[in-house]
Amino acid sequence: MKELLIIGSGPAGISAALYAVRGGAPVTIAAKDGGALEKAERIQNYYGFADGVDAKALLAAGVEQAQKLGAKLRRTEVFGVEFTENGFRAKTAEGFLDAGALVLACGTARSAPPIRNLKTFEGAGISYCAVCDAFFYRGKKVAVVGGGAYARSEFEELKNVVEDVTVLTNGDPALEGFPCKTEKLASFEGDERLKEVVFADGSREAYDGVFIACGSAGAFELAKKIGIASENGKLLTDERRMTNVPGIFAAGDCTPGMQQIAKAVCDGMIAGTEALRYLKAQH
Repeated sequence: MKELLIIGSGPAGISAALYAVRGGAPVTIAAKDGGALEKAERIQNYYGFADGVDAKALLAAGVEQAQKLGAKLRRTEVFGVEFTENGFRAKTAEGFLDAGALVLACGTARSAPPIRNLKTFEGAGISYCAVCDAFFYRGKKVAVVGGGAYARSEFEELKNVVEDVTVLTNGDPALEGFPCKTEKLASFEGDERLKEVVFADGSREAYDGVFIACGSAGAFELAKKIGIASENGKLLTDERRMTNVPGIFAAGDCTPGMQQIAKAVCDGMIAGTEALRYLKAQH
């Protein structure tokens, strides 16, 4: 049976892993960290814990449970997903991971960089996907906003197509080996389309396009790269938690509904079970 790759190690991803690996699927979980739950303190509304439960302890217990059952955990950042003849390939900070099916359980972006007019120019000069939109900026001047590994990855994608690319770290340190401007960003300006970036010190610079790559790529950013349907920043699935792309499932906070552990665990159960079924049918 081909590998099931689960992107995300929060409650949704771990729940998917538990059901898939118990059903006989080889499972790899790829995640940079524990997501939103790792940043929480104490959970008071989860079934079975009369006095609440420490969020980090709950998270660690789930990961340990999945590993004891045979799931492999890779602590690495995933930048993108592409199609292959045998299924899918995820690009990570440490190389590539191949799989016959995917479960996207890497949460949702909780905040955009606080730069004025960001929403105004989304789709009109501001993009979140270098793979999708680099083609439209051939021969033009663009910038990547971000200060980490995800920004580096988007820069490399753009450099394959666009000659003039700069990383705007928005106050973070410069990325070694990359052309950078480290000033804080104040706003994006233009008319019907983005025309320039205004920095906090009042200086301005013209850009034809800006690609947002702050922090890590969440499910929405990964989905945009391969044509998964979404609405209001959430991935759309059927009752089996399968997206419009056969073989790719989604679970947890990246899908519509309440952002709660109970829902994430339920979503993961369904996604893991259905992904297992999908892999068995491909075998």
